[in-house]
Amino acid sequence: MPDFDLPTSYITKWSEKLVKIGEKNGLTPIVLKGKNVNKNHITYSIMSKNPKLLIFNGHGSSDSITGQDNEPIIILGENDNLLESKIIHAFACNSAKDLGFKCRAESFIGYNDWFWLCMDRFGTNRPLDDKFAQPLLESAIEAPLQLVKRNTTGEAFEKSQQKYQEWIDKFTISSSKYTTEELQLILPLLTWNKSIQVIHGNRNAKR
Repeated sequence: MPDFDLPTSYITKWSEKLVKIGEKNGLTPIVLKGKNVNKNHITYSIMSKNPKLLIFNGHGSSDSITGQDNEPIIILGENDNLLESKIIHAFACNSAKDLGFKCRAESFIGYNDWFWLCMDRFGTNRPLDDKFAQPLLESAIEAPLQLVKRNTTGEAFEKSQQKYQEWIDKFTISSSKYTTEELQLILPLLTWNKSIQVIHGNRNAKR
């Protein structure tokens, strides 16, 4: 859970519930936050604890996932072996494109292009109440939420896709409930983010 700019602060805040839900489902989460989301801490935690499920939040590229202050923490061809045979969810732009496809994870859910987030400029100090961010983050967070509930990666991916579609339908079918600004900004981003979410590997994998 890196936390150094608005996107990572939002995603971290929305991800906090994953820890509690994981604990309720018999998991023992290992949580790295802020400055601890660096390459050394990530490497040590994975090698010493050997977790089956890894959830990454942050920025990314086609061949990497970054942590605090954009430090690369997983790099294709350098330490992607840390992901081998594991279940991965990466909330990191582009990271599913090459890294997710080539890292030999048992299953990898992520995004193969730029994930777009829209925020209310008057509500950035309350990420959970941000009406612009909610449809986008609620749809995206559904995938790791299903994983910590011990559902399969295939189920997690489909549930997330369904959540995206539910929000898309709300904006298109009940458009009168929303402002022009919401329709013009959020609907295209929901459609785009849904289209670039992908799953690689074994859809029956679960924790």
